[in-house]
Amino acid sequence: MRRLIPFTILAVLTVASLVTLRLSYDQSGTHGSRVSIVTSCSNTLTKRPQEYVITCADANTLLGSLHWTNWGQATAYATGVARWNNCTPDCVSGHWESQPVTVWAWRIRDDHYTRLASSDPHVLGQLSVRPYPS
Repeated sequence: MRRLIPFTILAVLTVASLVTLRLSYDQSGTHGSRVSIVTSCSNTLTKRPQEYVITCADANTLLGSLHWTNWGQATAYATGVARWNNCTPDCVSGHWESQPVTVWAWRIRDDHYTRLASSDPHVLGQLSVRPYPS
């Protein structure tokens, strides 16, 4: 019986290693070419979007000129420009403002990112990214 203890420990460690390897693979870039994100207003999947509209009704807030790194990894990062209409005195008469922004996408589910956030919580805090109901 005592001879089986080392083999049992080895078997448990092997299984634990395989589970860890699988979890690591699931969140790695090895499948990055398949990873996409739901485009905000068109409800379609795209990879590395250069522009992301935050307010679909009037497009008065958007992230533009996005350049992505680590796409397909657990977290992808982009730098770009946040643009928004200040709507002062109203949105028709408002002026466009902009500032540099860093954006990150994370939480891969079904081969697409499901969360998006920015370095400026006033422009975009955290957004759940999912298709609109059909």
